[in-house]
Amino acid sequence: MCVFSPQIYNEIHHGFLEAGCDVKDLFIGEEFIKRPDLLEAALSSALDEFRPDFVYSYGWWKDIADIDAFLDIIKRRGIFHVWWSADDPTCFGLASLPPAKRSDLVFTPVEELIPEYAKYGVKAYLQPNACSPHHIKLPPKAEYLHDMALVANNYSMRYVDEETKRSIHYKFRVEGIYQTLKPLVDARKDVKVWGRWWTDFDRAYMLPTAFYGGVLPTEEVPYVYASAKIALGIQQVGVSQTYVSSRTYEALGCGAFHITQYSPGVENYFKKGVHLEWSRSPEETLELANFYLAHDSLREAIALNGQREVDEKHRLIHRAQSVLAVILQYIPK
Repeated sequence: MCVFSPQIYNEIHHGFLEAGCDVKDLFIGEEFIKRPDLLEAALSSALDEFRPDFVYSYGWWKDIADIDAFLDIIKRRGIFHVWWSADDPTCFGLASLPPAKRSDLVFTPVEELIPEYAKYGVKAYLQPNACSPHHIKLPPKAEYLHDMALVANNYSMRYVDEETKRSIHYKFRVEGIYQTLKPLVDARKDVKVWGRWWTDFDRAYMLPTAFYGGVLPTEEVPYVYASAKIALGIQQVGVSQTYVSSRTYEALGCGAFHITQYSPGVENYFKKGVHLEWSRSPEETLELANFYLAHDSLREAIALNGQREVDEKHRLIHRAQSVLAVILQYIPK
């Protein structure tokens, strides 16, 4: 399994391990763009040592490694290559399509893009985001005791497109910040935010420093969800029935009561007022927060329902099992 930009990697390898696979991880960082010989040496060594049935790759490879050189090494050995386009749909043309066109099989979290891949002769299947086995219900910690918490990175660059000066890639995410987080901050609620770039001046929304908790180690995130009365969420995609932020699955998997920005994907997989709550406006966010902070038993019952739904349907082992079932149609058992 090859992961580009390992500082932000998903944990799908745990799903494959739980599904009974032998897995070898190779994390590919920025040093490989400066030293192509290191990429050749590291990847070749891993392939020769492990002799995999297939290579499964994903991650933000741009400015990390030469994707064609990477795929050339795998192709020369005749190894079946699977690419997960985890950055769909926002970076479909920029980061997903180049490796997808040279892969034997592609998975995407956005079902609506499968016909688009087919136009390029690419065999694509659905693989949504999910909850890792590390995100489970844990005891609360005093340092994370807040009414509300958000764990997310602030990708909302003020300008993405240099020509139009508009934030194209993360427009829906920015709307979610203004819809889900900003009204609570403006109302001076007890809300704490953890993640990267929240106090940077070049973002579409700059969080007041009093509400910022810094960047958390990954292993601390479940404790945040265990300690806050409400775990907030923002979604990156508003045009897909199958894309849901991994943070939503993780918050629910940790047993947190979750209020997130509305998206078609959230509505497709979860029931409002049963597994979680979603908001369509700043006003609704405030109403939901005030209501559920005043109704502990109802909040806790919904949180339990959400956790059970994730445990039964939306953990990484479920995704790995689905992926393996497809892969086995293309390679010998």
